[in-house]
Amino acid sequence: MSAERKDLRFPKTLLEPIRHVLESRDLGVGVDDLLAHLGIDRARFDDPAFSLDGDAFIALHHWLRERTGGRILFKDWLSAYSATSIGFAGLAALSSLSARDALDVGIRYAPLLVPGMEVQLVEGPRTSRLVITLAIDFSGLNRSLLEFTAGIINIVSRDTMGEDIPRTIHFRHACPVDREGRSRLAEYRDAYGCEVLFNSDFDGFSGDSRYLAHKTRSPNEATSQLARTLLDSEMQAHMAARTFASFVRSELLQMARAGKFPTLEAFADRINHSPRNLARKLAKEDASFKQLANEVWYKLARELLATTSLTVDQVAHRTGFTSGNAFSRAFKALAGDTPLQWRREQAKVALPPADRPFRA
Repeated sequence: MSAERKDLRFPKTLLEPIRHVLESRDLGVGVDDLLAHLGIDRARFDDPAFSLDGDAFIALHHWLRERTGGRILFKDWLSAYSATSIGFAGLAALSSLSARDALDVGIRYAPLLVPGMEVQLVEGPRTSRLVITLAIDFSGLNRSLLEFTAGIINIVSRDTMGEDIPRTIHFRHACPVDREGRSRLAEYRDAYGCEVLFNSDFDGFSGDSRYLAHKTRSPNEATSQLARTLLDSEMQAHMAARTFASFVRSELLQMARAGKFPTLEAFADRINHSPRNLARKLAKEDASFKQLANEVWYKLARELLATTSLTVDQVAHRTGFTSGNAFSRAFKALAGDTPLQWRREQAKVALPPADRPFRA
């Protein structure tokens, strides 16, 4: 997964609040220490266009946990963020006309806001969900990054809509505990300022669907359109910077979630390439169509096994297999466990120390 993480770019707008926290606390460590650890020149960091790739962002996270030693609470990290601190996306959300429009900013520009995450609005007649999904595996930091992402979205939502709109934050993983084994649920509720449910059936937010039509606190259509235009330019540059293999993987995943699993020939035709040219371009990046297709169905299979109650045969069908037996054999070859064994293990996994938020 490291190659995928290398394609990510965590913008400086996400890093500036971290600098603010380090510089405002007497921790004995500062930004220069962090940059030295990452091998980054200060002049390069001071460039507004500076960004970190996914592997460097993980290294930053580990360094923060080790060097701050639990002296900064999760709430304190989040308090450094606001809608304005995350750049044009925050401005676009603040000036949106309605809550639905503001949420659309997070959905459309998620790769710029929190790289490696996908956001989807699922509207219901009474209750709607904003579902957050990890698009890339961050290994031991998956849960921490989900909690962090939920925190940023929650802050932007509060700044945009105010405190009065009720919301609930959901996580599929169990509630973290402190060193004495006590639940940290109260800490999370305090940090987010709303109800938090662990062991839920999805990661994200839920709320009354009626609030989607509510006006934002500072609607300004001209400002919102200008901010979105700038964000569209950033998105184009972001897409252009991706490797070809990353593009193919993303397209295959999007198709898989729509129930489509193309052959090499069909996919090549879809993106206006010959099969030979497609294979050659992937080979230059030490990748192959078969490898990427396997990554996609395996990722989708794990999502379905972990977040739904679908049977193995149903998961097999949703991931492009013709039979449950064929799916189980292929899954075990990659995971080391059968789908049912893997699902049982996921259900009872406790939160490991390395997977906690910034506070140790």
